[in-house]
Formats: sequence, structure tokens, C-alpha cells
Amino acid sequence: MRRAARASAAAAFVCALVGLPRLARATGVMEFPDNGSEQEGRGGAWVARASDPLATFYNPAGLAGQPTRLTLQGNLSRQGTCFTRTKAAGDPTQDGVQAGGAYPQVCNDGKVFPNPQLAFTYRLTDRIGLGIAILGPSAVGNVAWPDFGSGGAPSPQRDLLVSSSVLLLTPTIGVGWEPIDNLRIGASFIAGTAPSIDFVTVSPALGDASEQNPGSNDVRAELKAKDWFVPGFTVGAIWTPTDRLDVAAWYKYMAPIDTKGDVVTQSNYYQYGYSNPASSKIVYGDTALANCNNPMLSSTNPCGNGNNASIKVPLPMEGKLGLRYHHPRADVPAEAHVRDPIKQDLFDVEADLTWANDSAFDYLQIRFPGSAGGQGVIPANPGITASAVLPPTADVRHHFSDVFGLRVGGDYNLLPDQLALRAGGFFETQAADPTFQNIDFDAASRFGLALGGTYRLRFGAEKRQALDLMLAYGHVFFSTLSNTDPNAQGIPALTGEQCLGGVKTTAGGQCANGAPQYRTPWPVNLGTITSAIDVLNVGASYAF
Repeated sequence: MRRAARASAAAAFVCALVGLPRLARATGVMEFPDNGSEQEGRGGAWVARASDPLATFYNPAGLAGQPTRLTLQGNLSRQGTCFTRTKAAGDPTQDGVQAGGAYPQVCNDGKVFPNPQLAFTYRLTDRIGLGIAILGPSAVGNVAWPDFGSGGAPSPQRDLLVSSSVLLLTPTIGVGWEPIDNLRIGASFIAGTAPSIDFVTVSPALGDASEQNPGSNDVRAELKAKDWFVPGFTVGAIWTPTDRLDVAAWYKYMAPIDTKGDVVTQSNYYQYGYSNPASSKIVYGDTALANCNNPMLSSTNPCGNGNNASIKVPLPMEGKLGLRYHHPRADVPAEAHVRDPIKQDLFDVEADLTWANDSAFDYLQIRFPGSAGGQGVIPANPGITASAVLPPTADVRHHFSDVFGLRVGGDYNLLPDQLALRAGGFFETQAADPTFQNIDFDAASRFGLALGGTYRLRFGAEKRQALDLMLAYGHVFFSTLSNTDPNAQGIPALTGEQCLGGVKTTAGGQCANGAPQYRTPWPVNLGTITSAIDVLNVGASYAF
């Protein structure tokens, strides 16, 4: 009975530590700059250029002056992250610990993630352009870590993350307008949607030293959720005070992800799953089922219609300021209200300052139904006993800082209206507090280098139509996150006991000794985290 109650609490831990912050679209936390071939090849320094249909999202002011154009582009991204866990003082578990108390380094699978972008602009008048874009965050959406290490020992990162898979789209419609010569303004509406959110993590179900065997002590759990509508907007402006200078600004706001989901638990997975993941001895629970997959509860059906996990994730605001110098070609006549840099310019160079309000992301909120006394009321133990419950509060703190960045990049048009080469780089400050470091994503400081190019083909009557073929490559370097003191504070795991070591609860439902409820007294995130990202973008754009 005692073990069952403890095991059930692990289902909540999947929500708390699994990595939902990947949904938070913030410059310093999740994304590398930026989707799009021009954007990637210039190190993200693009807010003042804004010269292709992806301006619908990245600066809608740039829609004014663009030709009618369709673009299809795509990133092929690979993120490699490794974690070397430090065993915390007081942690009684022995699984996978090497001589001297160290854990082996473990890395994610580093698979390539495809991320397409589709956008269209329509030149309504000389001064007004409309845009539609469908794209996602410029990030790696699917990540898998091992369940087991060498010899079948449970993997040391499992309490933080086993896998994450997110389908997040930000369909956007925007308009750009040039109300007076050389001043463009724009706005767009984002109809964000996350139709598939799927994370897997593991929790030690026991919070004291009486058991150290993860085969009977750990519970593997999977959170599934979706949020069909996450609204937001962007606004932007481009001012051209001289024929060689553009000054731009951009701001984005999105509502928080606020949704519900359910948890599937697996007990005995680390005892039998290494040799036989389909073993009948692995017992499942599911809060999406009325009886929580426990036949003993079919008369009461405490899980009801499902959606027992309430999830709220803040999406930090972003802003950019850009300054672009472009050198016009002397042999190309000026065209009023037209912006076509590969045709009109010899070269350009841009510098952008970026800001992301990541300090707004302090807590990831995960809640389950609970009593007034702080006890959980939703049974989640996989079919063993009705006493197993999910803790009502499974929030996890990230305590990010605001992120500031600098992007510098530019184009050189080697052949007028035919061939452009580009390069750029960026730097962003650290968002992560090492106390709360996590492998759900690496929020260390980082810098990146990129290069790319565009080749244009002209055809049609008077060669008015153009097909641009684009290619870009970038590499992102991350600083190392480190919190290796065994006595340091960090992120704890959840435990099945409301209060550890036989400590009683007070009349208000709190632990009498002041310790946190349903949590281990040792952290599970101590160690070092290293990352790197490679991105290849291939695209084509057709103007007509």
C-alpha cells in the first residue's frame, strides 16, 4: 500500500520536469535565430531587412513593398545535448553509480528534425502588402534520451527527461502599410496551435533510503496534452531616413499555453523493460480513463472524463531593434515603394539588439485536483490500489532571467539580381539559473555563426517573374551549465509520501517540519550540461 501511494506520485513528476518549457517561444530559452534561409544565413540580423514573406511573422512592416510571392523553406536541425549527473548528498539510490559516486555521461539521440515554413505575400497596392505564414519555432521539436545505460542500469537523466515530442505551429496573417514615403508599419495576428504535446520522464517513487532498487521504486510516466488555440500578435515598423539606412523595431506577444491533459504511468518498467519492454509485468495507469485503468475503481470512476492535469506555461514577450545600412547600385534606377535588395543593392549590413522577457517564466504550473488539506484526490496508481493519488501541486521552478542579444549580418550581391552571398553571427546572454538547470532545453549563454546564399532565375514576359533558390547553414555554440556541488540546491524529484520519514502533517495539510510536500530532500539535476546545434535551411521563393 505504501509503495503504491509513492509510485502514484511519480505520475505528477512527469508533468513537472518533463520539459514543457520547449513550448515557450523565447529568444534566449528555446530558439536559435531564426526560421528562414535569409534569416539563418545572416545570423538572425533581419528585422530591418524583412524582405521575404516570412516578414508576416518576423516584421510585418516589411510586407509593404514586397512583390506577390510564395516561399517554401525548411530547416533540418540537429541538437546534441549531454548531461553528466552529480550524485547529490543524501541521495540513497545506487543504480548506475560508478566508482567514486559518479554517473556516466549520457546524451540525447541527436536526430535531425525537419521544420518547414510556408508563406505568401500579396501586393495589394504599391503601399500595402498582405501576408500569410505557417511556421513553428526555430527549434528542435523531438528529443529522445535513453531509458537505460550500459548493462541495463536506468539512465541517470531519466528523472529530468526521457523524450519530448511537440507539434507547435504559429499560423500568422499580417498586413504592412507605407502611410507616408519611407515609413512602413505593420501588424499580424498569430493563431497558435499545439495539437500534440507528448513528454516522457521518470520519478523515484520512494523518498527515503529504505529502497534503492529502481526496478520497484521508479515509475515511468507520459504526459499527453494539446492546446488548440494560443493567440498572439506582432507589430513592427521600418523607417528609411535616407536612401541607405533603415531603422526597424518589432514586438511580439503571445498568451500563455493554458491547457489540460492526462498521464499514463508504467510501474515495474525498470525491472522488466530493459529485456522486454512489452512485458505483462509492467502495469499501466491512465488518468484519461474513467476508472484510471484500475478495475477496482469502476464503481466510482474517479478520473471521470479525463483531462485531470492542468498545465499553464507563460510565453515571454520579445522585442528587437535593428539598424541596416545598404549600398544602392548606381546602375539600377530607383523604384518607388519597392524593396528588392538582391536587385537594388550592392551590399548591406545589419545589427539588431534583441530582448526576451524570460524572467516572466518563473514557474511551470502543473496542477491536479486536491483536497482542502493538500492531499491528492485523483487515483493514479496502475491498477494496484485505490489509495494512490496524484499530488495536487507539481509546479517546477525555472527562474529564468531576461535574455539580451546582439545579431550582426549582411549580404553581398556578387551578381546583380542573380547571386547573393551572406553571413552573420549572434550572441545571447544566459537565461538559466544553475540551481534550476534542466535538460528539457539548454538555456545557457550562446553564440552562433552562419552563412548562406541565394541564386535567382528570371523568366516570363520581360523577365518579371523570379525564382529564388536559397541555402543557409548555421552552428550554435552553448556555454556549459554547471552545478556540481553535491551539497548544492537544485530540482528535487517527487515522492509518494506527502511528508517524508514519518513526519506528520499539520491541520492545514503542511509537513510539520516545514519540508516541501511530495518531494525528495535531494536534487536530481546536479552536474554539467553541454549542447550544440547545427541547422541547414533549404528553400525556394517564386515571385510573380
